[in-house]
Amino acid sequence: MKKIMPLLLALVMVAFTGGLAAAQVPVPDTIYKWVQSSPRANYYFNMEQLCFAVDEKGFIDQNTLLVAVVKTYDPLQIKDVQDKRQWKMLNMDGYDDLAGAAEYARIDLAKQTVTITEVADLDSTGTAIETTYPNRTCDLKTMSDKSLDRIFFGVVIDYAKQHKEQII
Repeated sequence: MKKIMPLLLALVMVAFTGGLAAAQVPVPDTIYKWVQSSPRANYYFNMEQLCFAVDEKGFIDQNTLLVAVVKTYDPLQIKDVQDKRQWKMLNMDGYDDLAGAAEYARIDLAKQTVTITEVADLDSTGTAIETTYPNRTCDLKTMSDKSLDRIFFGVVIDYAKQHKEQII
């Protein structure tokens, strides 16, 4: 019986954690700044691509930041995304190697809103599996202080203020 318990424990752990560790999207720390981790994902933004928007006349709009975001997923988040896609009967090609997502966000500093303009699910090599254009907007002022998105974009805004000359 004592020999069987460790085996049963290992089987239960594999069943509930999805087995082996998930593949990770390559996120070089010379380009991406890690901001936070939740139980299901790690959040990064691209320091090199962080910039102010340019208006239709070609002038820099210092009230609007553009930022590239990368999220790497743990095995449970990967399984959740896969299960939701299956339930919705969406294409599953490439999702056996899902590792995270890349998002492009537009931050309106005056209104304190963030619009997610593009989302790409990524495989373990960082290649897009599928790209969508949700144009989903969230209001940072109305979000809880504990909201992962509010914390994340707050750090991006603070970074931009501290490095304004570099991102212009």
